[in-house]
Amino acid sequence: MKRLILIALFAPLLALAQNNPSVAISYNFLLLDDPSLADVEYEYRPGQSAAFTKLYYPEMKKYSETFIKYIEQMRMVKNYIGPLGTGTPTSLGDLDFKTAIGKIKRGELEKIGNLYFDPAVFEAEVKYNGSEIVDKTNGVYIKDDEFVVKDTVYTEDLITGDMKRQIVDLNEDIYKIMAGAGFIEEWSFDKSRGDLSKEIKYLSASRPVFDSQNGDYRGLKPMFAFKAGKFNTRNIGELRLVRESIEYNVLFNRDFSSAFEGGEMDGMVLTSDAAGYIEPSARYQFLISVVDAINSGILKVYDYDGLSFKESKAKAITRDEFFKRLNSIETVYTEDLYTGDFKPVKVQVQTNLSDVIGIRFFEDWYMDYANMSMYKRVNGIVFLTEKKDPDTGVARGAAPVNNTYIKLNPKY
Repeated sequence: MKRLILIALFAPLLALAQNNPSVAISYNFLLLDDPSLADVEYEYRPGQSAAFTKLYYPEMKKYSETFIKYIEQMRMVKNYIGPLGTGTPTSLGDLDFKTAIGKIKRGELEKIGNLYFDPAVFEAEVKYNGSEIVDKTNGVYIKDDEFVVKDTVYTEDLITGDMKRQIVDLNEDIYKIMAGAGFIEEWSFDKSRGDLSKEIKYLSASRPVFDSQNGDYRGLKPMFAFKAGKFNTRNIGELRLVRESIEYNVLFNRDFSSAFEGGEMDGMVLTSDAAGYIEPSARYQFLISVVDAINSGILKVYDYDGLSFKESKAKAITRDEFFKRLNSIETVYTEDLYTGDFKPVKVQVQTNLSDVIGIRFFEDWYMDYANMSMYKRVNGIVFLTEKKDPDTGVARGAAPVNNTYIKLNPKY
């Protein structure tokens, strides 16, 4: 009876779910596991994605090398980086009437899902002359697999005591510099087979930026952001495998650049020009379709423990249990106005669609050097919600919605 009640509650929503809903999204994160980044600790920020599986140097090189090989192959590649970093898709609502009409008529906007990308705003060029890779617009200079940075140093003249200014080259291994990865993707969910696929539209490689005064990690600065080609499935194999079982969080519907009130993140999107943005209606349709596939028996669900989870050893749970876990019973204390005593009261807490702030992905990655592309085999996902301090209400992190792992059925 409980299962029937839960399904009845979801029925109107499930009926609205499209067969193959798709959403557009952009995100990036630090990915390289290197001693120089050992002090960079994970810090939860609403809307900021994070990789929990870090790649060792040889693994990260397979990703980064795709950019270098492609530049050498093509000799000139358009680099989609703007003043504030990699461009992100935007909603038409962020454009004025005249600009929107003009760009649509001229075919200048690239449609990605239900969002649009304006390549011309961010476009630069990176060139290879046979020995050097150079992007003058974005200050990228690479020679012999080394990233060359011009720096100013002052040395003292031992005879006169004067300080002399000198420009020197600081060379670093380019494959240690390219420590971050970023993507503009279109996610599609095929409800008939339970396959969540990611069509990658743009890939980026970024370098870490540190505070010049105290050395603290400040974030990622894109070096390359290239339009992805069509992935050739012949590259699905050991030779082009970056790594299996890569685990990372993609958080959405947060604008961490401008959504501040009183010094704290209010969690509401003020503009779609933010990493992780998905228009709410499209996001809800996407989530509903996944849950509907569980309800239909197409997708299997398992008990999830974030500290020691392995799909092969996970305990399967029923769809009834999945829906049951979406509602929890919690104890709150209320004050008796006559006696002043606090009495425990049990209340039912329901999980709403808006409570899902992101998705944890479990994937295998493959690169396609020739087509500047990659394939992410999505093996499973976990819905995430925001956890707050019970006393202060301050957001502390992202955690599984109902401790459930959803096993997907990838096509390849």
